[in-house]
Amino acid sequence: MYRIVFLDIDGTILNSNDEFEEKLIQAIQELQQRNVLVCLASGRSLDGSIIYGEKFGCSYYVVYNGAYVISNNTIIHDTKIPADLAFSLCEKTNEFNGTYVHFSDRSARSNHPPVGVEYLLPKAKPSNVLDTNCDAHRLALYLNEEHRAVLKEEINDAASFDEGDRLEVFPSGSKWTGILPLINDLGIASDEVVTIGNGTNDIEMLTAAGLGIAMGNSPDSVKKSADWITEDNDHYGVLLALQKVFNLHN
Repeated sequence: MYRIVFLDIDGTILNSNDEFEEKLIQAIQELQQRNVLVCLASGRSLDGSIIYGEKFGCSYYVVYNGAYVISNNTIIHDTKIPADLAFSLCEKTNEFNGTYVHFSDRSARSNHPPVGVEYLLPKAKPSNVLDTNCDAHRLALYLNEEHRAVLKEEINDAASFDEGDRLEVFPSGSKWTGILPLINDLGIASDEVVTIGNGTNDIEMLTAAGLGIAMGNSPDSVKKSADWITEDNDHYGVLLALQKVFNLHN
């Protein structure tokens, strides 16, 4: 019945120690042997997702929160934040003495490049704010709560998520708007799709898929959008969900 599974990364396949456990990798490989496709769907960049996808030979990626979609090394969907909005948000972040990270394709630039932050891969190059006057797939804007609120008011033609220490900005749309062109290309119907996630940016894909599963560590708004709830990411939530849905032996 189900032909493809979309998995979020942070807080879903990764536990609280940012580990991708071997038992889960083996379960995913068993699915692939049964000709069930497995795709990573994340707000991360392609580089930040591939480091986990390569562990099970992933060929499908929905990254930048659905803005950039790869199928067997071919780009099949690509949308960006307009240059004028990206520049305005980065410029104001700089004026507020905050840190911006501007992502475009497989490169990143920043006024204060973060060091060793995996979900911000690829590693950002030092940047003058004028260099951000170009289309972007993602902006990570590190600001205090007051300044995040100011910037939120400027965001119209884009999607934003307040992560507590930063504002994440993506092109308009969602993971599901990135999933749709991929499953259409593969000849898969939405009711043949399983999605598993834990964040507010997963709500649409959990609601629209044939089966949407929320992690036990999800906020209530995410749990309410899902068909059912599995264990949290520290208690094999994804593994248990896959075992239940696909009757895996792993």
